[in-house]
Amino acid sequence: MTGSPRGRGSESHGAAMSASRGGMLIGVAIVIGLLIFSVISRGGPSGGSSTSTATTPTVVTVPATNADGTTVVTEAPTTATTKAKKNNKTARTNDQVVVQVLNGSGVQGAATQRSNDLKAKGYQVLPAGNAPQTRDGTAVQCVAGYEKEGEALVATLNELGVPAAVEPLPSPLPAGYDTAANCYVLLGR
Repeated sequence: MTGSPRGRGSESHGAAMSASRGGMLIGVAIVIGLLIFSVISRGGPSGGSSTSTATTPTVVTVPATNADGTTVVTEAPTTATTKAKKNNKTARTNDQVVVQVLNGSGVQGAATQRSNDLKAKGYQVLPAGNAPQTRDGTAVQCVAGYEKEGEALVATLNELGVPAAVEPLPSPLPAGYDTAANCYVLLGR
């Protein structure tokens, strides 16, 4: 025989090297996959939304062994992407706010007059009504999510010569409040 004999040690060393190379290839494939996923989840390289990223190391265990019999471990950076929240810092326009004026001043016709004034300023106005009781001072009460609109309504009333302040909306709504309104103006004396 003219060839060199292969012993059992050579065979197991070759298999271990193949497994090691395979494990490294799998690790590289995982890293590339994570990077591609990161780019896709951001909407591509020119994804127009604002994002913030944070890199966190992740340990990925690959089912392969090194030449010495230990498990191959590959550390791959992962990217966590968080879209920036849109914060609506401006109030809705007047025509997007439904207002009901309730008279708590004791002056007959006051709620109708203020309803007409607000309608002229572009607000959607429901029929005027009476407040549950006579009150001192004018208040603006709005449903949740209409806080900015309440502040804008107070400014509009001040322009009309009616000093007002924002107050929390009572829950449950008192009698006379129209549930179709976003904001209520309670006229006071």
